Amino acid sequence: MRLVLPLIALCASLTACAAPETGADFDRPALLERLPAATAADIGRADRHILVVRHARKIAPDCNALDCPLSPRGEAMTAQLASLIGAPPVDEAFASAACRTLRTAEAGGQAVTVHQAADGLETGCAADDTITRSRADAFAQAAASQARWTLVGEHSNTSCLWLAEFAGEAAAQTVGCTDGRLEETAYGDVFWLYRLDGAWQVAVLPAAFEVAESD
Repeated sequence: MRLVLPLIALCASLTACAAPETGADFDRPALLERLPAATAADIGRADRHILVVRHARKIAPDCNALDCPLSPRGEAMTAQLASLIGAPPVDEAFASAACRTLRTAEAGGQAVTVHQAADGLETGCAADDTITRSRADAFAQAAASQARWTLVGEHSNTSCLWLAEFAGEAAAQTVGCTDGRLEETAYGDVFWLYRLDGAWQVAVLPAAFEVAESD
């Protein structure tokens, strides 16, 4: 009995020192549970979050016009992203003015504010769109915002611009930006910018909203 009691005390002590249940009180646990425990613990303390996503899969790989729609697989991806984000809607959502990025950013459940797909390009998803807001405007708004959750829909290259703008070029390269763009085959990743103790960092959830191609 003298041996049993110290062992019980030791076990209780080890349990108390174990990694905390980081997702217990977090407002979007489905996202947090996809992270390694150490990263999740940091992100659980962050005060702001910007989720940057490349648009879901489009109707054809060579369809590059601004009005190019998502494929059925891409639409299923946006549904998966919406499920992953969960309720309530994000506080704000931004996207380039292309239809595919706009439709993807709508997964956040919030009205999407669009900016130019490329600097000076004032056309957008609809034929009569005139887009004067620049990506620099979106950067400035996101940086100054007090929104806890922001969702951003972008392209393979412009996703990297957001990561470099907030977390730095080296961090962007670490999570998959090569020569300023994501790999051509990289779809469904969520790039999670988070502000911790006043500094922005980035983590990645690989293929978090990718779906298998249907038969």
